[in-house]
Amino acid sequence: MEQLNPELEACIKFHGHLCPGLMIGYRVAILAREKLGLKRSADEELVAIVENNSCAVDAVQFINGATFGKGNLIFEDHGIHAYTFIERRSEKQIRIELKQDIFQDESGKRKELLQKRSKNIPLTDEETLFFEENRKSTIDKLLKMADEDLFYTKDTSIKITEKASIFSSLQCTKCKLGVMETKIRVLNEQYYCIPCWKKELNIQ
Repeated sequence: MEQLNPELEACIKFHGHLCPGLMIGYRVAILAREKLGLKRSADEELVAIVENNSCAVDAVQFINGATFGKGNLIFEDHGIHAYTFIERRSEKQIRIELKQDIFQDESGKRKELLQKRSKNIPLTDEETLFFEENRKSTIDKLLKMADEDLFYTKDTSIKITEKASIFSSLQCTKCKLGVMETKIRVLNEQYYCIPCWKKELNIQ
């Protein structure tokens, strides 16, 4: 693998390790930045809608500055590598989708090993070596592929979300913790946080 640039190195440090998922997110984040002329979002200048909760999203947070804390990272649990970016001031938008065929494994061995790992079945030394070499070659591929070979890019025109709101807190009757007023549950004229409310009603 070739020498990594300092920005990618910093992204890896933020995430904790280098993996194919993070590399996908890094490529998405850089492409969105170039296409929309973005700077890292200090507040809510940018909105990112991510349709998975994989390692890739950490790169979007680090590179583009879209975070849950600022309210400009929106998670839609579709389980697909699709990312929509909206620049509020210019109203420019772009949707970036990963081309699925880049991960094709004709032998099916990678999929088989992933299934074993998910079931905590130990891999043999030979399988571990194959898995690591496959992982490295996939990362290298993601690093070098042209944007047009890696992604579909589409213009979009979705409604721009409102900026994040700040709400008051109310105290849970049972645990006494402060709860955002929009998340409070009322039972017998008493205020409850969601976990305590579920316990009161024996909801699993």
